[in-house]
Amino acid sequence: MRLQFWATVLHFAAIHFAAVAQAQTQSLPECALQCLTDLLPQSPCAATNQTCICTNDELNENLTLCVGASCSVKEGLIALNVTNTECGAPVRDHTSLSIIIPSVGFGVILFVALRVYTRLVVTKLEMGLDDWTTILLGGCVVAVNAGSILLGQAGLGRDIWTLEPSSITRILYLFYIQELLYMTCISLTKICFLLFYLRIFPSDRIRWIIKISCLVTLCYGIVFLFAFAFQCSPVSYNWDGWDGEHEGKCVQTNPLVVSAAAINIVLDAWVIALPIPRVLKLQASISTKLQVILMFSVGFLITGVSIYRTVMLKIFATSTNPTWDNAAGGYWSVIEVDVGVFCLCMPALRSLLGRLFPSVFGSTNATTADSTGHKNSQRRIRTTDTGPNTSFVQLIEMDHTGGLKSHGDVH
Repeated sequence: MRLQFWATVLHFAAIHFAAVAQAQTQSLPECALQCLTDLLPQSPCAATNQTCICTNDELNENLTLCVGASCSVKEGLIALNVTNTECGAPVRDHTSLSIIIPSVGFGVILFVALRVYTRLVVTKLEMGLDDWTTILLGGCVVAVNAGSILLGQAGLGRDIWTLEPSSITRILYLFYIQELLYMTCISLTKICFLLFYLRIFPSDRIRWIIKISCLVTLCYGIVFLFAFAFQCSPVSYNWDGWDGEHEGKCVQTNPLVVSAAAINIVLDAWVIALPIPRVLKLQASISTKLQVILMFSVGFLITGVSIYRTVMLKIFATSTNPTWDNAAGGYWSVIEVDVGVFCLCMPALRSLLGRLFPSVFGSTNATTADSTGHKNSQRRIRTTDTGPNTSFVQLIEMDHTGGLKSHGDVH
């Protein structure tokens, strides 16, 4: 992310720059004060007419060019803050969103815990690779939510000229860490889905598709993780290059950000849609099909959030006021990873709800009586395949003891 701070000054100071002719000229950096002293007599504005000074386009344009040539980045931001204050520009502060949203997002850890509880206690199954990967993802999500809170506390959601230089550097450092954590989380989310599909799909053909998808997702995550990690040289230039006092260089950020986001959207849609054709083949009641399809379709929320986040990231890559413009992209990234974890835990939650509310979410077994008058269960759900686990037993069905039935129970 390269921050063209002079573009910030050129954009905003063109409106408000010279408002301090009376009240706070002593607060302006010397370079900006000299520009004001030289140019004000050449304008139609009197030194006592603050309204004219704030709104005269020609004067502000000349002042902007003068400050851009005479002042450092830090001095330009100080001048911009003073003039915005004197011209009565509103003080914008959305830092609370970067704190409140992740504070609520910590609740997804409860869903991870319920998934593990359901697996070990309710269904009495061994933990699978998808479960362990979800736990790893949960740890990553905790870090992302905590990072967002730290960003809000540092000033993300305020205009850059209202922040101390040390706060700007801290925000950019935390944002760099968030980029890497976000890339790790979204890759792990898709891998968790695919590992879960491997648990429930029996067909060799679709398993190969799943494995290839998993490999593609892994390569995507590794490539872009390294791309974002080393987009600047030295690495520290990501957060201390904004002030023009450090030497370094960065790759073109906009193509990197947009390409990563676009591929992420495509992979999200592919991974979420992958099981739906199989669900449609289930010989089950309409109610059961709708529950399962709805459960998977909720995953498209991830795709929707990714699309909206991409719009925010386009601003991120070209922003001249990053601490304000990037706040929305930051907390929407948090929402995306939190929603992903929730969707991952939905199948296990359905099993748990089936135990608690069997009339609504319970087993789809039909109960019949045998010749001795004893009741036994006969599964209704079947697919057109004949291999093991063809009835999605690990996704949908529980027997009366809380365990999942095997293919051998299907009649």
